[in-house]
Amino acid sequence: MKISELHPSVRPYERLETYGAESLSDEELLAIVIRSGTKGKSSKDIASQLLSNAENPEGLSGLYKLTLKELADHEGVGRVKAIVLKACLELGRRSFMICGGLNRIQLRSCDIASAYFEEKMAFLDSEEVQVALLDNQHSLISHHVVCKGSVNGVGLCFRELFRMAVKENAAGLILAHNHPSGDPTPSEEDIETTVSLQKSGKLIGISVIDHIIVGRGISFSMLKNGLMEEN
Repeated sequence: MKISELHPSVRPYERLETYGAESLSDEELLAIVIRSGTKGKSSKDIASQLLSNAENPEGLSGLYKLTLKELADHEGVGRVKAIVLKACLELGRRSFMICGGLNRIQLRSCDIASAYFEEKMAFLDSEEVQVALLDNQHSLISHHVVCKGSVNGVGLCFRELFRMAVKENAAGLILAHNHPSGDPTPSEEDIETTVSLQKSGKLIGISVIDHIIVGRGISFSMLKNGLMEEN
């Protein structure tokens, strides 16, 4: 049955208007984003299958982990709806970061910062460089994936990193990258890059507070281990 054929009291659009978005189920909210169905399937049917298919055992939270192709390949979704879904999921994530938590997180110590990045990076399959931008109270302003690949392998661009910090009026930053091998021991190149980055930051008034290397269940703080100056 098409959604337009349902009684107004059970249509997702009308229910949201009448009762508010918080009253709708995950399936109904997803159906609104999907908008239209296909032959033999309504948008609610597609939403229900997306939330319960074998590739996504985690339901709504699992949708964020699906790739664009995995979403697009799902029956009734396709390229455009997959892009819209990805955009909505990312907007939700950013909204939560701004209003629900990131601006309240304070990375005041090496241990707290290490735990923060371990949660995000410990199980990545490939190397990434990420950065936490902080205010002068060490409260988190925003979090970014700077690049995919190792600090040295991709030629970390200092200018781009500091451009982000200046744009968001950050007083300092904590850099992190992961070692998928599980061993967080820094290489000589890691150390040299960190020292250069900290020197560059001083020139423009942005503190490079720490550089954390994340392994499997363990991380290495360059600040805590005396490999960089304390700001």
